[in-house]
Amino acid sequence: MTSKENDRKNELPIDALIFDLDGVITQTRTTHKKAWKEMFDRFFEKHHPDQDSMSEEDYQEYIDGKPRYQGVKSFLDSRNIDLPFGKTKDKPGFDTVCALGNLKNEIFNEILEKEGVEIYEDALEKLKNWKNQGIKTAIVSSSKNCKKIIEVAGIEKLFDTRVDGMVSEEMGLNGKPDPDIFTEAARRLMSRPENSIVFEDATSGVKAGQKGYFGLVVGVNRFKNKEALLENGADITIDNFNELDLNDKDLVEEYFSRQGKPIFPDNNEIFETLKKKKPAIFLDYDGTLTPIVPRPEDAVISDEMKQTLKELAKNFTVAIVTGRDKEDVENLVGLDELIYAGSHGYIITGPDGLSMEHPDSRKIIPKLDEIEKEIEDALKDKTEGTQVDRKRYAIGIHYRNARPEDEEIVFDIVDKILEKYPGHKKGEGKKIVEIKPDIDWHKGKAVNWILDALELSGKDDTIPMFIGDDITDEDAFEEIKDKGIGILVGGHGQKTAAEYALKNVFQVREFFNRLISMYK
Repeated sequence: MTSKENDRKNELPIDALIFDLDGVITQTRTTHKKAWKEMFDRFFEKHHPDQDSMSEEDYQEYIDGKPRYQGVKSFLDSRNIDLPFGKTKDKPGFDTVCALGNLKNEIFNEILEKEGVEIYEDALEKLKNWKNQGIKTAIVSSSKNCKKIIEVAGIEKLFDTRVDGMVSEEMGLNGKPDPDIFTEAARRLMSRPENSIVFEDATSGVKAGQKGYFGLVVGVNRFKNKEALLENGADITIDNFNELDLNDKDLVEEYFSRQGKPIFPDNNEIFETLKKKKPAIFLDYDGTLTPIVPRPEDAVISDEMKQTLKELAKNFTVAIVTGRDKEDVENLVGLDELIYAGSHGYIITGPDGLSMEHPDSRKIIPKLDEIEKEIEDALKDKTEGTQVDRKRYAIGIHYRNARPEDEEIVFDIVDKILEKYPGHKKGEGKKIVEIKPDIDWHKGKAVNWILDALELSGKDDTIPMFIGDDITDEDAFEEIKDKGIGILVGGHGQKTAAEYALKNVFQVREFFNRLISMYK
């Protein structure tokens, strides 16, 4: 490795890149799918002629990314077909799960010999570049044919280690969605999972990446399953490897420069504290309960997270403190047992008649109407992709989808308008700038108001806890840092007052589930 490469590597807290094989590096997915389909077609023709052939949806849900015998059983279970498992040395045939799996392997090798291996050129080019920069690489696969495939493709020297179906069988590793093959690859590369990137095209694989607490899980959207990848654990998705730049400052800050002590995988300190004192839980919405999305109206809470919040509220005080309008977040979450503080806490409602609206906030609504029109007129001809989001007590200008050169224009427009409207101030968040009343009120003060209203302030057996991802959540972290717990989700590029860190929404939900189990 050259001196320059050493410098480059030391600048990035990314130690290792772990690639799934099929669908990420090689195009053997089609070969595998063809072999699976032919095997099941033969089986159905002989024993279950009433069954429909394996579909693309069947392949994605029950087979793709799983070890061979597990894939056979998963698919047969979906068709309510019961076969004995058999033994891994069973001859290819129809009598056992293993026999079917071995028949599939026989068919696969026949097709491979005839047709060879195709490689995704975008992945190969990036892989070579990253390898030349001195970043360690691993290939992982559930397939026992992995070694043969990469040798036929001539790419075996691009990987520092290989963890495949053969290795898994020898070591007794669980298949995806368990993270065993990924964590074993990281171990062999002498890299911590949180400093490594996983590349996966299958939902079972991105689930495994999240379960293994990897720093970044990249869903490779080769097969138009972007939403499924994001829902199952991908932090980001790419259609092409050329979209990914490991030098991207925002990417590094978001996933590899997190401040605070990571709670997962093995920090028990916070749970020991929470055994002694019951938390009153305060939560941001966007980026905490739902992933950040390009358009705010698309940030819909998942059914799983909603159910987890419902369970959480059975044992804990739970409040959502957000920059969104109260009615907006209340409708999105839809749980009456929660407290909702909208517009950074200017208006609060909750069970048992809990209610507050800041006495000074209504005075500025007419002025906000004027400012909104000026903002829209100013942005209309000068920017592309910006979105004005009028809230009851604030105006947000989202520039996540704007051109990079438009960001400075947005801030200049906001600054000029604020000069004309005293009594208002600028606030910043993730790819958003807000105009709001210049009143000494924020999320932290809203948290204190709720604690006082519920008579929880200063109680020996209660500890306030705020979980959020945005710069606007720093007011709450600061307010409670000497008496409570702050947890930053992801990163926002600035110094934080939060003591602990969670990587993303998936870890937030896992944290909630740990709390629920502690207080059952």
